[in-house]
Amino acid sequence: MIRINLLPVRASKKREAGKQWLALFALVAVASLVGNYLWYSDAQRRLDAIKQRIARYEKDVKTLNQIIGEVKNIKEEKKAMEDKLAILKRLRDGRTGPVRVFDELSHIIPQRSWIKSWDDNNGSVTMTGSAINHEEVSVFLTKLKE
Repeated sequence: MIRINLLPVRASKKREAGKQWLALFALVAVASLVGNYLWYSDAQRRLDAIKQRIARYEKDVKTLNQIIGEVKNIKEEKKAMEDKLAILKRLRDGRTGPVRVFDELSHIIPQRSWIKSWDDNNGSVTMTGSAINHEEVSVFLTKLKE
């Protein structure tokens, strides 16, 4: 006996299976889109955080370069000051000779006396001068001996 099935069961099953495959494909596509969006937003968030860190580091580098420049200026000023102090020390050390003698001489010479010439040869000093009277010369010699 021949059986004929008049109900389109197979075709409806095929259609139903096709609909299920389409629904599954749509679900996978939506899940892929959502996953890609989440991955993109996470990557963008990490990129923004890295950019902020880079900006902060560049700001720190700029600040440190400014501080380094100030330190260099301070070192240059320190060197200049040390050079000036060395010159002053050298002048003070050199002051022990004739400068001190002239300083003392300016204190002991009477007001109405003058020194016209000064000659220093190997520790021997020759002075020529004049005074108003002999008493001034006497006072000068007395102070000079002291």
